[in-house]
Amino acid sequence: MPESLQDIDGADTRQTMRALWPLLAAWAPMALLFATLWYAYDATRHSASPYAYYVGWSCLMWAPAPLVLWFAHRRPPHSRTWKRWLALHGIASLLLGGLLVLVESGLKWLRDSNGIALSDAVAHYFRQHVQLYLLMYWAVLAAAEFYRAREHARERELAATRLETQLTAARLEALSAQLQPHFLFNTLQTAVTLVHEDPQGAEDVLLRLSSLLRASLSEFRTAEVSLRKELEFLDCYLGIQQRRFGERLRFELNVEERLLDLSVPSLVLQPLVENAIRHGIGTHQGSDMVVVNAFRDGKQLTLEVSNLNGRLDGAPEQLLTRGVGLANTRARLQQLYGRQQILQLLQLETSGVCVRLRFPARAVRAGLSATP
Repeated sequence: MPESLQDIDGADTRQTMRALWPLLAAWAPMALLFATLWYAYDATRHSASPYAYYVGWSCLMWAPAPLVLWFAHRRPPHSRTWKRWLALHGIASLLLGGLLVLVESGLKWLRDSNGIALSDAVAHYFRQHVQLYLLMYWAVLAAAEFYRAREHARERELAATRLETQLTAARLEALSAQLQPHFLFNTLQTAVTLVHEDPQGAEDVLLRLSSLLRASLSEFRTAEVSLRKELEFLDCYLGIQQRRFGERLRFELNVEERLLDLSVPSLVLQPLVENAIRHGIGTHQGSDMVVVNAFRDGKQLTLEVSNLNGRLDGAPEQLLTRGVGLANTRARLQQLYGRQQILQLLQLETSGVCVRLRFPARAVRAGLSATP
């Protein structure tokens, strides 16, 4: 089942903590930076203590950072409870700041030989340092929430990409499934017509149909195949139609050898040739020729299927939406190539109709995966 976008809100702990590691790695440099800045500040006022004192104080200040990160992960903000979340971290920051003041005051009281009162030390460090401890807490909390938001955004983007990929694959599979029954029906009808008139011809049609179905089923889940494989599919179909129409129908294939390893949508030529036959010799007396051309123009591969005996009975744009073959071919091209494809229906100058496809020319590697 595809992962929903709501599931991303429940991303596991390890993913979130991995995103927080850069904050933990910045702990030591941050402590040294604060120590150096505070030492420089006191030095300009000629009241600086040894540098080690500032390093120790800064380490004390930033020591709770991992604890704050853990608590921020355990208590993430939610849109419905953000006030409670704000109050919770406000109380936690005050408690932590107070605890750090007590620790620092106690250390000062223990090491001071002048016998400073503990209450005086607490009051002094509360006035001087509690705001810095609060700043530390909220800075770490803000950084943790920034990393959390970035991680969730990345996961949402990945989930949306996966959903889009699955949706595209489902649409392509559905469109391919619509083409196959359409072709199967017409071929079986041809075989039935020949059963009594030409039993040997009917047998040849059924054998070719068997070969074609076996090959097409093996590629059923493949969106693209090599042009070589596509022409093998087409040869089975052309043999069936040649048996049906005899000498009235001729075929011409003009495909350069160097184009055979380029990828094309699987079973894209058969419905176009079927349309050329049905709207050509299928509706006109006499003979006809169906021509299949393939050529490359820069980064684009062009496929053309035309007949010499057909005529358009309407505007090309309207005709492209009629029937199963052309409409599904256009939809498949859009799913596979987006705006990088063109499907045109053209009336030839004297007579005949041409369907022209253009899409990126991509080589097929191992596993029939297309690459630019």
